[in-house]
Amino acid sequence: MCGIAGLASGRQDALGHRLRMMLETMQHRGPDGAGFAVGSHCQRAARLDDLDFEGVDGTVALGHVRLAITGEATGIQPFQSDDGSLTLLHNGEIYNYRDLAKSLPQERLKTGSDSEVLLGLIEQHYVGELEETLKTVLPMLDGVFALAITDQRQTVLVRDRIGVRQLYYVETDDQTLGFASERKPLLRIAGSRATKRLMPGEMMTIESGERRRFQYWSPEQLRRRDRIDSLDEALESYGQAITSAVRKRVRGRSRVGIIFSGGIDSVLIAHLVQAAGVPFTCYAAGRDEGSGDLAWAQRIAEQLDYPLQSARLSLSDIEALVPEIIRDIEDNCLNQVEVAVPIYAAVRMAQENGERVLLNGQGADELFGGYPWYSVIVGREGYGSFLDHSWEDTCLLYKECLEREDKISMAHSIELRVPFLDPEVVEAAFAIAPQLKIQSPEDTFRKWIHRSYSESIGIPSNVAFRPKEAAQHGANVHSAFDEIARRNGYAPEAVSGTGYDPSRTVVEMLGSSSRYGYRYGEQDLWEPMPHIQLYLDRIARSEGVLTADIIRYLDGLDRSRDSARLQGTLEKVQ
Repeated sequence: MCGIAGLASGRQDALGHRLRMMLETMQHRGPDGAGFAVGSHCQRAARLDDLDFEGVDGTVALGHVRLAITGEATGIQPFQSDDGSLTLLHNGEIYNYRDLAKSLPQERLKTGSDSEVLLGLIEQHYVGELEETLKTVLPMLDGVFALAITDQRQTVLVRDRIGVRQLYYVETDDQTLGFASERKPLLRIAGSRATKRLMPGEMMTIESGERRRFQYWSPEQLRRRDRIDSLDEALESYGQAITSAVRKRVRGRSRVGIIFSGGIDSVLIAHLVQAAGVPFTCYAAGRDEGSGDLAWAQRIAEQLDYPLQSARLSLSDIEALVPEIIRDIEDNCLNQVEVAVPIYAAVRMAQENGERVLLNGQGADELFGGYPWYSVIVGREGYGSFLDHSWEDTCLLYKECLEREDKISMAHSIELRVPFLDPEVVEAAFAIAPQLKIQSPEDTFRKWIHRSYSESIGIPSNVAFRPKEAAQHGANVHSAFDEIARRNGYAPEAVSGTGYDPSRTVVEMLGSSSRYGYRYGEQDLWEPMPHIQLYLDRIARSEGVLTADIIRYLDGLDRSRDSARLQGTLEKVQ
């Protein structure tokens, strides 16, 4: 795991200064080393400050900050082929790299790094056309990754199939393409210009100043034509897939952490990690009053003898976290920020405890029908509609939670792994008949096959069939934001007359609850409340994560007559 960044220009240029700025904004992603390559010039060092970027010209610049998970101290990137013709940046984990390494000359594998094996495969299959070479190599990989590789003629960017690792890009004023693991480095070189993301399963080729984007893989490849209607067959298929997914993510680790709510998703992960014989610690966080998840997590950890560290957050604690969260997740949407609070606090505990790898249970609700609106959809529209929504939600997880949680964990120099989104698990889950997930419109538990499998391997029934509650509600964080906004002067009545429209500042409606879930349940539970959203927008502006058009909108709002009344209220509060 790491942070990668780069620049591709259509002409010879002094790229070193801009590349350094980009890497400086991502040092949290890589405290264990840094390196860069511009043209044929390559440097690596234990610290970013030890690198010399001055006077280095080229058409392509690749930079890296390293979080050491696999490989020795010599595994600092970029990796280059023996003749210097190929240069690779890799952010992610290739879980089958040991098997892939067997086909390579062993004397050339010096670092124990999966990235080195990846470069070796590319070099082995390279036929003078980098794009075609990657089409051969990528199907061999079992893992999650964002890649940048150049042969000085072509530069190719790649994102993994599910989109567990992100890669953003932007075009600067001088038509140079910048790309990075986070948006902040791109804001440093392109101002507040809107960035784009490379999509899951997508490849971008840059050659002679021209760019081509195309899908090298489609998620539809995971949707099998056969369907599993038998309970026993479904239990066996799912069990094999999720057990393998967990084992490959803890292989070689002396310890791991688990983000833990006491719900069946995180309990199943903990159970399988324990069965794999890897020591672990669970981390849970919630508000100091009224957090059902926190109380339940403590009760279940005691019942199952899981080591648990927990954090109880006061209102002031949550308020203090908000600017950090907005800066780190690069998002100001209320739904995203409030969900992030218990996760952020749990990850911070894990960092303080020295963890380098964390597992979580993201994806299980989408795969197995965990959200309450899914059973409503079954009743109103049938199982076909449920499957369509479930599939769409799974395919959107890359931006609805994975990018957010990668940034939270990497802000604390920790790698997050998501076993439920292993492609084999996704394939197994969507082969299972929907009636084995939600038994009827009245099914209040949902995720039936998921819960039944957990019970079948020894997880107590009261744990396996505990009803689901959304993270921000289980942690009792949702109501805190109303209190925080009000005590900072953002009362509903003060904001309502300003003409403020939250749809102008929330770029994407993320999470199925925000996109459509409110149609099947309590609308006011999921709609962004204008007074809270404006409070978050102002923080986001001060943290420098908004695009230019949103900044202009907020500036115009501040100059309006009605907004002066709100400003007076804010000044009184302050």
